[in-house]
Amino acid sequence: MTSPVPDSITGRRRRTSLIPLVALLLSGVTACSDFGSGGDTTVPSSSARAATPLDLVGAWESAQPGSNTTLAYRFTEEGKYKYFGMTSYPMGEKGTYELTYIADGTYKASANALTLQPRSASVTRKNPENPDRDYENRPAPVETQRYQWKVADRKLSLTRQDGMRFVFRWVSP
Repeated sequence: MTSPVPDSITGRRRRTSLIPLVALLLSGVTACSDFGSGGDTTVPSSSARAATPLDLVGAWESAQPGSNTTLAYRFTEEGKYKYFGMTSYPMGEKGTYELTYIADGTYKASANALTLQPRSASVTRKNPENPDRDYENRPAPVETQRYQWKVADRKLSLTRQDGMRFVFRWVSP
């Protein structure tokens, strides 16, 4: 996948540290609160039973204390999802750098395989060091993503085919 790497970051150290963050944002991990789920849902499964696709329904977030990156998904009972990924960091008195990736589409889940088929995706970049090159809602490539997944103890674990694993905590139905 071609990643829109910020082109105006000054200094080699910042540039190399941003590439993994951009890749993480564009990797397809997602949720926004404006995507309602239909009907009542239950709390995601505990480790006492195998997870079912209904255990995905709700909002999931991955944001570590002190981290500058937030990833979130919202899955509905109707098989739709929305994803939100954002990284930001302060740039002194100039303000805060932000890179945001948003996608939505449909998903299919079996016992342990999750397929996300985005129908649209966009990227927004705000860089106070070079605002002339900022952009908003720039269309991003849409590619099917496949994960192994499991839900246990209110945590959603998504593992890509390359072994990279993302863990989300359940936020709400």
